[in-house]
Amino acid sequence: MTSAQAERNMSAAETPATQEPTPEWYKPPVKPEPEPIIDDGAALAAAYDVELVPRQRRGAGVVVAVVSGKPGTGKSTLAANLACAIARDHGMAVAVVDLSLQFGDQALMFDTGSSPSMIDVLANIDSLTLDFMLECTHPAHGLRILGAPPSPELADPVNANHLNQIIDQLKMIFDFVVLDTSSHLSDISLEAIDSADSLVLLLTTPYLAAVKDTKLLLKTMSDLGVPAAKLNAVLNRLEPAIKMGRDVLEANLKFPISHVPGLLVDSVTDGVPLVLSKPNSNWGNRVAELAGLIVDTSTAKARKPKRGFLLGRPR
Repeated sequence: MTSAQAERNMSAAETPATQEPTPEWYKPPVKPEPEPIIDDGAALAAAYDVELVPRQRRGAGVVVAVVSGKPGTGKSTLAANLACAIARDHGMAVAVVDLSLQFGDQALMFDTGSSPSMIDVLANIDSLTLDFMLECTHPAHGLRILGAPPSPELADPVNANHLNQIIDQLKMIFDFVVLDTSSHLSDISLEAIDSADSLVLLLTTPYLAAVKDTKLLLKTMSDLGVPAAKLNAVLNRLEPAIKMGRDVLEANLKFPISHVPGLLVDSVTDGVPLVLSKPNSNWGNRVAELAGLIVDTSTAKARKPKRGFLLGRPR
């Protein structure tokens, strides 16, 4: 190669190539704007054009997990009524999440539709947004309800990681997130217990089998390292025909017990939680007291050991 050819090659390399015009059909992808973190309920409602109770607390919402080691103890009923009492008496923005994924009852408790539900959230689980989460919930009595899948086989795709993402989103929108867990300790239930940063409520009835299962659940909580201050035990029901009478229970528990027969069944049938349909009933008043205990404890600066609680009165 001669020196003249080398100079021409170097000159060509140093000269930038002429850019060809961009075709009209080419539209480069637009990088989406990061979703704003909105800490105010009114601002969130305005941003997403939805009806939403304004938040009363700053920062992440409080997660309350309602758990039981025995089916049929009234776990779902208490979760629904507790959420209503927190919203009604304290003006909080509250969401209820039905984690009894195969046979959930929260849609029945609030007389809402079965769709959308948890399974619809999974359709966009990798890019959840606040407005999409709200679209998947049902408004009812000032709350938002995220129901269980409408059919048992649709529960299989839901896993603990999904639940963690859903809770993180809901904590940005609501003051309190009430989780109605399943009665068996699946990965979903364990994630719910781990996420419960205010209280985990252990429900029991005076049947020996229920008491035994509650003791096993308490031991499991201890093995998992759940702090005792997170736990709050509730006696939900007293049956007249049971051998362990009310006086025996009260003497052993050293705690007065109230029992309101019939009303709970009616409230489920009507689709209106008892604290709303019968606010002055003994049971409704006890749930209101429990809601007050949860709210007061979660807002206290100094965390103190929580008291046991039955549907009678706090110790």
